[in-house]
Amino acid sequence: MSFSSEVKDELFGVMPGARHCKIAEIAAVYAILGDRGDEAGMSIRTENERLARKFFTLLGKAFNIEKDLRISVMERGRRSAFRVGLSDPGKADDIRKSMSHPMLLTMECCRRSYLRGAFLAAGSISAPEKYYHLEIVCPDSDVAETIRNTMRNLGLYAKIAVRKGANVVYLKEGEQIVQVLGEMGAGYALMNLENVRILRDMRGRINRQVNCETANLGKAVATGVRQREDILYIRDHAGLGSLPKQLREMAEVRLAYPDVPLKDLGEYLDPKIGKSGVNHRLKKLSSIASELRKQKAEDES
Repeated sequence: MSFSSEVKDELFGVMPGARHCKIAEIAAVYAILGDRGDEAGMSIRTENERLARKFFTLLGKAFNIEKDLRISVMERGRRSAFRVGLSDPGKADDIRKSMSHPMLLTMECCRRSYLRGAFLAAGSISAPEKYYHLEIVCPDSDVAETIRNTMRNLGLYAKIAVRKGANVVYLKEGEQIVQVLGEMGAGYALMNLENVRILRDMRGRINRQVNCETANLGKAVATGVRQREDILYIRDHAGLGSLPKQLREMAEVRLAYPDVPLKDLGEYLDPKIGKSGVNHRLKKLSSIASELRKQKAEDES
């Protein structure tokens, strides 16, 4: 089972307690899956039987109309489509008025229910081991704006993209997706995602540390090779005996320990010196090597 299916499986079991929250969840499902051609009554069509049954239950409990509701099955090739419908025009109008009430999404509990309904109707979430992405595909821009604004009122900074003619509301940050799972009521999925996030963050930190140490090691090796080449050039063209005692000792130690980092190289000198002292002497040796190279180039020209 995919992570997206696990989330929906959990959300199908979440039943809002208050009537206004039931209406909010109904409104979201109907906004996305409602049959716009059903002018006399109201109905939704879905290939998800569990969604059809939850919509049926929510409508029945919120408006006390269980006897007036019908679930029918329509075969579409190898798949079955489910229609939940209400044929009574008067009751259908009352329900539509309730779903479009201006106060519908003013309370946080109703916003959570609305998001849950929208996600169950047309949402998906990627496997967090791969990347973070949650989206809800909407039939038009008005529904997309309503979902985005509902998310933003809960502190979720969703965006809208148009993909193949559909308006898609999406979140891409792991922390935001964790929050929206909590808002919708998917507690177990939230904990699973948090565990994956912790592991991913740990791996990321370890990889960054390893890459940093590897880069630093590479720089140290390259610097050591360059310093050794400078010292060998001085030895071959002027002789190490031409150097002042401190520089000569530094040159001999570097040749003897080409891979030792600067902070440890000073330990081999007598008296011992720190990293800054070692760096100063090696820079002086490089400067002398540069002068010798320049002088040789002038002599040969």
